[in-house]
Amino acid sequence: MLFAACGASTSAFGQDEDEDDIRLTTIPYDAGAIIGLEGCINFQTMISFENGELVENVGLGDAGQWQVTPNKKGNLLFVKPIVSNAFSNMSIVTNRRSYNFELSMAPSGDCARGRVVYDLRFLYPPTAAATSGQPAKAVDPNAFLPIPEKRNTAYTYSGAIGLVPIRIFDDGVSTYLRWPAGADTPAVYAMNADNSESLINYATRGDYMVVEQVARGFVLRQGDQKTILYNDAYRVEGLDALSPKPRPKGGN
Repeated sequence: MLFAACGASTSAFGQDEDEDDIRLTTIPYDAGAIIGLEGCINFQTMISFENGELVENVGLGDAGQWQVTPNKKGNLLFVKPIVSNAFSNMSIVTNRRSYNFELSMAPSGDCARGRVVYDLRFLYPPTAAATSGQPAKAVDPNAFLPIPEKRNTAYTYSGAIGLVPIRIFDDGVSTYLRWPAGADTPAVYAMNADNSESLINYATRGDYMVVEQVARGFVLRQGDQKTILYNDAYRVEGLDALSPKPRPKGGN
């Protein structure tokens, strides 16, 4: 199920919803709308964007409840819940627009029947260039911020070699990953200190996925395959001479 809301929730389907096949759904794009997307365990939804529109940033309210994976080109997103009763929001920024989603679980009856959106597309209003008959300005899909001069490349891996990126490095703030041309991008999770996993926020810059953090490692998953990327230079900064001092015992 899916609805688009602006102030109040409204259904994107007709009144006789049982007669509709919602698996392939197209809704009008509205910059001020909250798009409600309902998911099911073991099902994924593909969000398709306009030709030439590329995902730059994805933010999740609770990254531990939903798996969000881009394709290599950056014009598609694959979304699915990974826990029962998942409920959160998602913000997507592309090189042209922004989108706000409310993510929730579909009723169990709909999930049992596979009544879930497989492919979500948008109808976009005509641009000024289209109405004037002038061609739209081309967007360079390979535009990318300069690679940092100082970077850590001390990464090793274990697991499936097919998921390993051909490049991975960090600049102390963000981590940069690049896969071979044409390769499917796996789901990426940050590895926490207790070896648990959490989803990451990232941006797409040309051929690179730029993860907005540096971690002790990253877990890559695709189907039954799993790879762990280890940051061998990762260090947790400790206290030093300029850090707060312990309070004397008995002090108020």
